[in-house]
Order: sequence, then C-alpha cells, then structure tokens
Amino acid sequence: MLDKKLQREQSLVLRDRAHAEDDGMAARKITAQIIMLPELDEIRMISGYSPIHSELDCFIILKALHAARFPFCIPTTTPKGNPLEFRSWNMRTQLEEGPFGTMHSSESIVTPEVLLVPLIAFDLKGNRLGYGGGYYDRTIEQLRAKNIELVVIGIGYDNQKLASVPTDSYDQSLDIVVTEKKTYRFI
Repeated sequence: MLDKKLQREQSLVLRDRAHAEDDGMAARKITAQIIMLPELDEIRMISGYSPIHSELDCFIILKALHAARFPFCIPTTTPKGNPLEFRSWNMRTQLEEGPFGTMHSSESIVTPEVLLVPLIAFDLKGNRLGYGGGYYDRTIEQLRAKNIELVVIGIGYDNQKLASVPTDSYDQSLDIVVTEKKTYRFI
C-alpha cells in the first residue's frame, strides 16, 4: 500500500481529471441522492463545505437543501490543531474569505448532525483520505463523542474510490459516500 503522501498525490490527479471533465452534472446527481437519504429525516442541522481546488461543488447541494427547507451550516477553519467550528448560513448573507481559499459564514455557531465532507480518496471500508491537516478527523472525533447520531457523508467522484486507503489510528471513518454513480453505505 502507498503511503498517504504518495496516495494523496496520485488521487488528486484522478480527482482533477474528473473535475475537468465534469460539466456540473456530478454535483446534481449527488444532490438527487442526498435529498433522498433516510438519514436526513428529522435532522436539525446539516453541514456542507466551501469547495476548493477540484472538490465537488457543495454549494449546488446546499442550494437544493435550502429549497427543501433543510437548515444548514458551513465549517469555519480554526487555528491548527483544533476542530472546525460550524456556523449557520441561510444563503442570503455574504460569506467571508477564510484560510485555504474557503468561504466562511459569520452567523451563529451551531452543532451539525450530518456532515457533508470533501475527500481526495475513499475505500469500501469507509476510510477517507483528505489533505492531511486532520481538521475533519479532529472534528468528527469531537462530534461523535458528543452525539452518537452523527452521520458523516463523503462527497466525491466515483473515480476517487480505491481498493484501500492508507490509515492511521486517529483517522475517522465515513458512514456513507455519495458519488455521481452510487451511494456507498458503511453503517
């Protein structure tokens, strides 16, 4: 198995390629699957993300959630070594630029029950490979400690699926991954 750094580099090439070939339909297909997930029934708060680089456009998903009257939030990057903070967002307020090219809300801090998370790669055991900063791992660990009902949903292209993702003891797994082709369940 490749180490994380090399796997990350190779997987980013695949994601970049899928993103370059995508005309926006992948996010729309993913949105249609997410809206129908039974895990979203009676949820009080869903977290999306502000896409960077070749990540799938979560704003398309958030617009559909907004139209379906789901309350949602987006993460705010915190100082290194800390979990993410989540701030509600209603799509009417202006987002502010944050670190790493992300956009942040300045609305109230909330606790989501469902996380939509970007990924560089995933495997069929629910393992996720991210950028390596550990923000989502720390955040998921903290939220799971507070809320056993947390559902973590990876958002990606189907070509980001690997036979195996290199993991460490601190890596947090996904419950579901939704791609343009399929919904993968690990719970």
